[in-house]
Amino acid sequence: MEVLFGMLVAMSDSVVILAIVMLIMAGAYSGYRVIHGIRVYFKFRGTRLVTCPETHKPAVVEVAARSMAMQAILDEPCLRVSECSRWPMRKGCGQDCLRELEARPSELRISAAWRALQGAPPVATFSRPSAN
Repeated sequence: MEVLFGMLVAMSDSVVILAIVMLIMAGAYSGYRVIHGIRVYFKFRGTRLVTCPETHKPAVVEVAARSMAMQAILDEPCLRVSECSRWPMRKGCGQDCLRELEARPSELRISAAWRALQGAPPVATFSRPSAN
């Protein structure tokens, strides 16, 4: 009886150790996926200047970087445009400009300083209510 009890205690210790190892591995994998999502976000955030494939004219686009980051944590991210200077007239376009973004994501980034020099309004503007 004592031998059987000793075997059960030894087995429960190994089960606990195995559970701890599995939790550590799951935590490491989750951390890896979160870091991947953060990298995707920083790679695709911001405003980009692309050539519209339909009109062959420059267009200012913003990629849906936040949703891409969330998708990258769970699975493969899907590149899509969240805002475009050619919208709302061409809202239903095929977003073929994304091929250009996939090929050169960092080369097409527009800084806020450049937009201010060109006199272009910022893509997103936030105003505070007055204190009247």
